[in-house]
Formats: sequence, C-alpha cells, structure tokens
Amino acid sequence: MALGGIDAVLLDLGLPDSQSLNTFEKIHAAAKQVPILILTGFNDDAVALEAVRRGAQDYLLKGKFDAELLIRAISYAVEREKLQETVENRTLSLNASEERYRTLFNSIDEGFCIVEMLFEGDGKPSDYRFLEINESFEKQTGLHDAKGKLMRTLAPNHEQHWFDIYGKVAVTGEPMRFTNEARALNRWYDVFAFPVGKGKIRKVGILFNDITQRRNLEKQLQDSERLAAIGATAGMVGHDIRNPLQAIIGELFLSKKEIDDLPKSDAKKYLAESVQSIEDNIFYIDKIVNDLQDYAKPLKPSFEQTDFAGMIEDIFSLLKVPENITVVHSIEPCLAKLMTDPSAMKRIITNLSANAIQAMPNGGKLTFDAAHKGDKVFISVQDTGLGISEETKEKLFKPLFTTKAKGQGFGLAVVKKLTEALNGRVTFESSVGKGTRFTLEFPIDPITHIHFKDAKVQQNK
Repeated sequence: MALGGIDAVLLDLGLPDSQSLNTFEKIHAAAKQVPILILTGFNDDAVALEAVRRGAQDYLLKGKFDAELLIRAISYAVEREKLQETVENRTLSLNASEERYRTLFNSIDEGFCIVEMLFEGDGKPSDYRFLEINESFEKQTGLHDAKGKLMRTLAPNHEQHWFDIYGKVAVTGEPMRFTNEARALNRWYDVFAFPVGKGKIRKVGILFNDITQRRNLEKQLQDSERLAAIGATAGMVGHDIRNPLQAIIGELFLSKKEIDDLPKSDAKKYLAESVQSIEDNIFYIDKIVNDLQDYAKPLKPSFEQTDFAGMIEDIFSLLKVPENITVVHSIEPCLAKLMTDPSAMKRIITNLSANAIQAMPNGGKLTFDAAHKGDKVFISVQDTGLGISEETKEKLFKPLFTTKAKGQGFGLAVVKKLTEALNGRVTFESSVGKGTRFTLEFPIDPITHIHFKDAKVQQNK
C-alpha cells in the first residue's frame, strides 16, 4: 500500500477485507506519519481505545458527530501529528547533540566534572556534589564512583581552600585558573574552574590536569641544583675548616695533658669541663662537614672483608652515651665478619645510634641487633624515645629537614644514600611516645656465605 499527499485517514475498523485492530495496524504500518482517526460503533469503545494506545490520534462514535465535529477532529489530529513530529525531530537532534557532547566529554585526557556547591548558613562553602564526571576523572583523581557523591565523603581531609575557590567562582560568576596541591589525594593539579548556568543551584565546571609528575621532576631538578651547589661548597669549606680543626684538636690535646698535671682544685675541674665542651663541639663541627661531603659527593663503595663485631664495639665506645641510657647489642656469630665498605657502614651505624641517643633525652634503652634471614642481612637500631610524628615521617630522609634545635638535616639523608650505595635499603617503624626502630637490609655476599658455612660447621662440632 503506497500513500502520498494524505493529511489524515478516517478509518472504519469494520471493513469487508479487514477487521478490528488488524485494519488499523496495516494502515499505521504503511503510513506512520499520517494521523489516523478511528470510526467505531457503540460496542467497539474498547477496541478504539486500544487503537489510540497503539498510535491512533483519536476516535469518533458512528452517528454521534456532525460535519463540524469531524472537521475539528481531523484538524486537531493533523496538528497533534505535526507537533509530535516536531518533538520527535527535536529529540533526535538533542540526542545527536548529546552524543557529540558525550563523545567530546569523554575523549579529553584532562579530568572534567561539574559540581554543585553547598554552603553553610553564613555563606561559607562547605562541600560540593559531583553532578557529571568524564572518563578521565577517575584516572586523574583516584576517586571511584564519584557521580552523585559529596567530596568530603570521598576525601574527608580535602583542604578547605579547594571549597573556598570553587565557592568564589559559583558566587561571583568569574572563572579562575590556578595550580594547587591536593594533599588528601597526594597530587598537584593545574585547574580551570568556571560557572555553569544560572539560578539558585550554583554549579561549577572544573577542567583539571594531574601535574604531580611534572612537579616532582621540577623539585628533583631544584634539589639536584641545590645539592650540586652544596657539594661544591662543602668540598671547599670542608678542606678549609679541617685544617684549623686539626690545629685546635692538637692544642686541646696538649692543654688536657697540662690540666692533668695540675694539682686537684675547683679551677682544674672547671678547666677540664671547658676543654671537654670545646672538644665535643669540634667533633660536632667535624660531623657536619662529614655529612655534607658524604651526601654531596658521588659514592663508590670499596667492599672488603670487615671485622663487623669489632666495628660495633668501636662505635659504641666512642659515642657519648648518657648514664640514663642502657645500650644492648646482639650480633649473630656468622655476621662477626662482613663483606662491606667499612667507612660507609660505620657512618650509617654511627648516625642511627647518635639519633637514637638524642631521641631519648629522659633516658631509655638503645638496642642494636644484627641477624640474617634467608639471603638477607638485617641490622636494626631501636630506641625507646620520643617517636616520630605522622607529618614528619614522609620527610624524614630529605636533606636539610630536621626536627632538632641543633642539627643540619643531613644525618638520615646520609644514612639512606650510603645504605643504597651498599645495595641495601633502610626502613623504619615509629610510634609517638614509644620509640623508633630503623632497619637496614643488605644482600648476603659470597664471602659472607663462606662465614655462614664456617659458623654452621662450628655449631655442628
């Protein structure tokens, strides 16, 4: 059946060659865009209504309409069909636009979201809800299933300055571009925020890019340049400082001999204490120079068979351990000798032990332990001191960072650098008020294996 130039169809369901709804379905299938009015008898109301549900525009009861009503019904049917066609076309156009928008929305590498700002009674921004997010959002933020959720629910520790910035954009209607850190997400972002729409619901569009890697590279470059300058300075200053230090140490040695020969008196006691204080500070200056040079210079460890047990005895005999601190050390017999760089290892243990002593101003216990497990050597230095706070832990091995009133922030940085130069790694565990345990982990070398075998033979004997 082919139809053309037809504005409307007035359909009697009771045709000789087609009955009931079959008649309507054939006509409707042949001309879907043509409005159909159903003519039905008194007993066919249910059938006529079903036809309307299936797409007919209206129905008329036979014998219950005149020419004017028929014309009006046909005119309304034609207009409704045109309106419906317009709505359908616009819907298709909107769907196409939405599809293009979604394709663009999800194709960009940057994260994008639209948020609804929430304010407290005094107008202070308190939170925001994610209304729309693109596919890059999760990769850029690490937040999962964010749509419809509040930011403070997803990241309770998100800094207030983010809410303040987006709140200002929503209130003033002025876009903002900025770079800032989101510590709760452990990331840095480059952000462009702009108002979306108007009205009581204050929406903000946020286009952002994770620049954490770039920031880290910039920071590493800055650190490298700074350390290069420190290294050059340390080399020159260290040489110039050590010459007069050696002369001072020599004079102190002679002075101490002369003081020893003096008769016992208060003056002798005070002189001895003053000379000892000068000597302590000289050794402290020497340590600063050593730390600077050890951190700044390139490291080329020289491995050799080392009397490890004897080294530990020397370290603790030279360390000034207060009387209120107990030192306990334990070394497995098979680790009495190690293949290592003795100078580097001595600096590592000395720095960790000195830190442990300083962490116990009110006294405590310092425990040194060296043991092996499998193909690893584990060396630990543990104290019962003040412990390390959570905000300090992540910065602990950074150069020039220190929590001490007297310190340059290179001691632990040197420990980390020397440990890694010896193919090892350093970790720590700490609780505020309970103390800290630093653990060094090194691979067992071939010569150490020989000592292990010797130790096992002796044990079997």
